[in-house]
Amino acid sequence: MGQAESHNEEMDLEQIQELCMTFMKECPSGALHLHELKRIFGVPASCEEETLYIETVFHSFDTNRDNALDFMEYTAALHLILRGNLEDRLKWSFKIYDKDGNGKLDREEVKNLIRIIYKIKLHTTAINMTPNEVCDRIFELVDENHDGQISFTEFMEGAQKDEWVMNMLKLDVNASGWVMQNCVKMT
Repeated sequence: MGQAESHNEEMDLEQIQELCMTFMKECPSGALHLHELKRIFGVPASCEEETLYIETVFHSFDTNRDNALDFMEYTAALHLILRGNLEDRLKWSFKIYDKDGNGKLDREEVKNLIRIIYKIKLHTTAINMTPNEVCDRIFELVDENHDGQISFTEFMEGAQKDEWVMNMLKLDVNASGWVMQNCVKMT
């Protein structure tokens, strides 16, 4: 169960190459800025959840913090989201949740991201809990030492022990499907 892959759809090499060619066409300077990424993926300013999600994802891959994705950052992002193994995707998810970068997740960090994911997933799945209830349940199941924070180890172990926790923590909002759907808009 814990090591199972969860890609709803996998992109083949040809589709990934197409995205890379699109990057070169759309970003001849070799840098992709946040506003360009939003435009390419058709994220409307009026959709707060998608905007917050794409901003969070963008900043997680901007490893040199220059507010632009160069080709290497872009390629690493595509590889992780579309073909990355479970452990790497969980590590990335932890990084996204850990807004302050202190290596531990507090309730506010988890609750804020759960709200975003909750609203995005609400369109495709039946979630019968509020974001606060989801956050409380995650902490119940994952915060082993009950210190009100989730360490990286607790995060990884908790996600791999419980399928529901994994589905909530790994930030799987069908990224590959979203990329493939929006790939048509880019060409």
